[in-house]
Amino acid sequence: MIDAKEVAGALYGLWRLVRWDDKALSFFNATEQGFWRSFMAAAFVAPLQALYQLSVYLTMDAPPPGWRVATIESLEYVILWVLYPLAMFYVVKLLNRKTEFFGYMVAYNWFQLGVGYVAMPLVILSQFELLPTSVSGFFDSLIFVAYVTYAAFIARAGLKITTGSGIGIVVIDILLTLLVGQTTLRMLT
Repeated sequence: MIDAKEVAGALYGLWRLVRWDDKALSFFNATEQGFWRSFMAAAFVAPLQALYQLSVYLTMDAPPPGWRVATIESLEYVILWVLYPLAMFYVVKLLNRKTEFFGYMVAYNWFQLGVGYVAMPLVILSQFELLPTSVSGFFDSLIFVAYVTYAAFIARAGLKITTGSGIGIVVIDILLTLLVGQTTLRMLT
């Protein structure tokens, strides 16, 4: 079980990452146990994700049955949290960075918590059309650029690779997310 000290360290590390501090990764528990515990971030973000999914289906003209949505979206959430670390397990081997795997993945998982709590409220407001379209579009673009930039920074610092390779890692992340999202969409329509 994760304790408050480890969560506090991860949140402080996340704050240091936001400030572009390469040493921020030293505040995360970069061990195998820390890796497994970092998936608590998924539990912390899950309520916002559920609210977002609810907002999507409530604004549809003819939404699929609720049980179907809940089942498929829950599976998608779990798959997205598991698929990327699994893919990275093999990517770090190809990059000869196996020893950096846990440190990178722990920071990446906690970064997802930050993304969830910053981006999801804006996305939910947009989905319910509580933000003007132009403001919503601006925030969507800003969130995407910030995500790519920070995720590449975390990959570069965590895996000790070049910025270009870090961007390549982010492309893998985005492509996997799009693949799973499209599969989910087909299952629901």
